[in-house]
Amino acid sequence: MKKIVTILILFAAMHCCMAQEILSPLSSSFRHQSPKSSDTVLLELPFFDDFSDYEGFPDPKRWMTRQAFVNKDYAPEPPSVGMVTLDALNEHGELYPHASTNLFKADTLASQPIRLDSLTGVYNRRLSPSDSIILSFFFIPGGWYGNPWELVGSTPSQQDSLFLDFYDYQTDQWDVVWATPGFQPDTVGIKSHWPWHYASVKIDSAKYFNRNFQFRFRNYASLDANPKSGISGNCDHWSIDYIYINHSRNSGDSLFRDVAFVEKAPSMLKYYYAMPARQFTPADMTDRLNIKIVNRYNQTLASTYHYVVTNNDGSPVANYEGGYENIPAFFPNGKYQEMPVHSTPPVNFSYPVNNQPSSFIVKHIVCEGVGGDNRKGNDTIVLTQTFGDYYAYDDGVPENGYGVVTSGPTGNKVWLAMRYDLHNVDTLTAVDIFFNRTRDGENEDVRFQICVWSCHNGLPSTLIYKDSEHNTPAFDGLNRFHRYILKEALKVSDTIFVGFEQLSNDYINIGFDRSNDSRRFTFYRVGNEWMQSILKGSVMLRPAFGASALVSLEKNPASSPIVSVFPMPSSGSISLEIDNTIPHERIQLSLFDMQGRRILQTKYCGNLDLHHLNNGMYILKISDTETGLYTTKKIAIRH
Repeated sequence: MKKIVTILILFAAMHCCMAQEILSPLSSSFRHQSPKSSDTVLLELPFFDDFSDYEGFPDPKRWMTRQAFVNKDYAPEPPSVGMVTLDALNEHGELYPHASTNLFKADTLASQPIRLDSLTGVYNRRLSPSDSIILSFFFIPGGWYGNPWELVGSTPSQQDSLFLDFYDYQTDQWDVVWATPGFQPDTVGIKSHWPWHYASVKIDSAKYFNRNFQFRFRNYASLDANPKSGISGNCDHWSIDYIYINHSRNSGDSLFRDVAFVEKAPSMLKYYYAMPARQFTPADMTDRLNIKIVNRYNQTLASTYHYVVTNNDGSPVANYEGGYENIPAFFPNGKYQEMPVHSTPPVNFSYPVNNQPSSFIVKHIVCEGVGGDNRKGNDTIVLTQTFGDYYAYDDGVPENGYGVVTSGPTGNKVWLAMRYDLHNVDTLTAVDIFFNRTRDGENEDVRFQICVWSCHNGLPSTLIYKDSEHNTPAFDGLNRFHRYILKEALKVSDTIFVGFEQLSNDYINIGFDRSNDSRRFTFYRVGNEWMQSILKGSVMLRPAFGASALVSLEKNPASSPIVSVFPMPSSGSISLEIDNTIPHERIQLSLFDMQGRRILQTKYCGNLDLHHLNNGMYILKISDTETGLYTTKKIAIRH
């Protein structure tokens, strides 16, 4: 389960005076729904959450509020894989209604009640301030590392702030016990090898030692001032990790006997996150992976690492054993596991795709080899690798919006093209695009036309297809991708570029995935010269192939034509019955084979003679030419 993450970076990377690539923060995001619980859960010490084994809303077994979100992408190199981020979006993934350029209250992350009156079980006894109970955590403002166009996360300004409060049950009030204003993270490692900050707060007042102790984080944010509201959006990220409360601690207790993964599981493919089953070959497998493993203890430990690959049904496909290796302590020099058999393991297999849509589960496991550690959630990371009918550089989750704007005498048009390498001849039938909603709906009427180019010297070359349809952004559908069906299916091979011609200079705001870098395959132009993107990430545009792509990602709307097709299977003659709510003269019938080639197009008629077709499956598309809505039906011919 993965929710859509949000980020602020408003950065214009200017290659020339005529065009700018712009990344914008999201004005809204889809938030995957974790199980919601209104029940109060009474917790006991120790309290710990490193957000490593789930994503979405905070775990209701530990947390009462839902505004903050759990993710694996917003700040690189967390203490262990996963973090929780407070920002300027509410629990519905929308900017707070009161959001403005002035300071405003934003997210709250409040714990469930925790017993501080006593310990139970084996260590049954009363607790008091003398037991040295400390709450500790790591935090970072915004993102860090490298050039501005490679950062993830929006750094809070100095007027923004993060607070930690304790709940006083007797007075029913929250007390501020720690706070920090916004500041720049240590992006170049001047002060340390690692820019996450450690904080600890001692719980030393008797008023908190009851059955109803709670703590909460909360942030104040302020929107950046932008001339267009469509570019304003989520901002001021505070990422928090490794929250730990226990007794018998000291204020510098920041080392833990924990060997853990640091980043999410990588794709096993060389370039893509997903690709069509018909196009996959063993050459698409990457040679080695980059796995980041950390030892959070203060001495070298021994650990084991391996990965296991299974089919979606659990049957084994491949496995790799990295064996035992020593892993150095992370502190004080910021070292991760450097032994290649663990840090860059080989990919010693090929997915058995066999031209059929399929998916595979890749599970990576690391274990501290001798004494063992008690933080098991961060010892496993999992990837689901999908082979369907589309190519994807992105992982399906945008952290930004992307667009190109122009200036100068070259006019208002913008072209965007992304490279895809085909091993087999195929039929391009649709393009999936993820559009972000903007504030005040500024991008709803931006017009564009789907385009396809050939390749010459690694750049888009001859325009081989331009859709006659003037499309506009659509925002609904499965995971908010919208499938644009081509008016004419296009037979393609070798290397192609798929994208669009934008017919105005407005900011179109396509989803942009910051965690997977495909800038070397992304190009744009506003005049005659194609420019390669310099922005680290992936534009969320996916070409889809074959007849299966003709079925929209969305369910057919209720106002689509309602059609009955019979008999099924048919020996060659089929009958159609359509509801009377849509005039029959508006209905168009299109029949496609399973390679996506259109073999028939006609106005509505009650009977179709298909005796000339070979045995097999076909897809019949019934379209309302006035509204553009359609229904698809599978046709089976058996002579």
